[in-house]
Amino acid sequence: MTQQTPPPASRLQRVLSYIAAALVIVSLLCIAAILIGSALGGMPQQGSGQGLWPAVFLFPLIAFPIAFVLVIVIIIVTGRQRSRAAKAAAGPKDRR
Repeated sequence: MTQQTPPPASRLQRVLSYIAAALVIVSLLCIAAILIGSALGGMPQQGSGQGLWPAVFLFPLIAFPIAFVLVIVIIIVTGRQRSRAAKAAAGPKDRR
């Protein structure tokens, strides 16, 4: 069995990974802000439909599905890159 080093991540993979990670982290921060704001009783006093709270409520609802789709795209791009690398390493005799 030969040891092969995986191909380096492409720029597209790195950018998509960072975007997905940033969306998840900011969404988790928004959820933490909602929990902390609710626990401190700040929601009824400020009115949850005023100020910054609507954006804090809405961001995780949009960002988590986008991050999920980006992870799926990263998996597809990585699979295609590895498939091309495997075909190139196999040589012309094993191609069909």
